[in-house]
Formats: sequence, C-alpha cells, structure tokens
Amino acid sequence: MQGDQQLMHEPNRADYAHLTPIKVKWGEMDSLGHVNNAVYFRYSEDGRIDYIHGISEDADHQTSDGPILADLQCSFRAQLRFPADVEIGTRVKRIGRSSLDIEQCLFLAGTDDVVAVYANVVVWFDYGAQTSMRIPETVRERIRALEAVAPEE
Repeated sequence: MQGDQQLMHEPNRADYAHLTPIKVKWGEMDSLGHVNNAVYFRYSEDGRIDYIHGISEDADHQTSDGPILADLQCSFRAQLRFPADVEIGTRVKRIGRSSLDIEQCLFLAGTDDVVAVYANVVVWFDYGAQTSMRIPETVRERIRALEAVAPEE
C-alpha cells in the first residue's frame, strides 16, 4: 500500500520546512485523560490547510479548481495530554500529474519527539467539471521552492 511506504522512515524535523504550531486544548482530551484520536485528524487538517494556503495561487479567493483530500492515514506514536504545545510538519513527498503525496509529522514543540505520523493524498480537482486536473505549474514551482527535501516527480 502506497501510504504504508510513506510511513516507513523515521521523521526528522529537518525534513519539514513548513511547521504549524498547535496548542493542545483541555476539551480535546477523552475520559482516559489523553487527546482523543479523532483530534489528531484535525491537527493534520490544520497543517495541510496552512501548507496549501501558502502554495495556492488564489488562496484568498474562491476558484473553480483546487485541492481535495483523497486519502488520510495516521500512525500514532505517543500519547498526548493537556497541557502541551505541538507542531505539525507538512511536506510534499511526491508531485504527480494531478496528485500530491503529503507527509506530516506531529512533534512536541521544539523537539524531535514524534507524536504521530501521517500520509495524505491530495488531488488537484476541477470542481466545475467534477474531475481531477493537472496541478498548475505555479503550484509545482512553489512546492519545489519551499521544500527542504526535494519531492519526487
């Protein structure tokens, strides 16, 4: 499975040029006293949206095309409890014709301590035609310019 391959190496903060800070909230804990697993997916969304906003041409305007999430996997590495500050690193591992393989890692803020690792597939989508489309060249260029580790193409 492609996503499993993305999760095989041990993440390193230096691989992520894009980090989004997140403050763990009291209400995100479950009855066992740790952050509920569903919340980890919100953290992924926070990082993914922040990253995509930075590389999109028309991030502040509605357009007829843009990213749509096709797949999301999470591998939990450690429990997380309130209070805590974390950072989610987001990077594009591979740029395809119409899709991006996005790797994310949730770190305890300012450390290399891994809390969770994510694999995402985002498809560039023409919402009017309801079909995938080639990722615009300007988006590809912004990704290449941003990444600390060059994405596969």
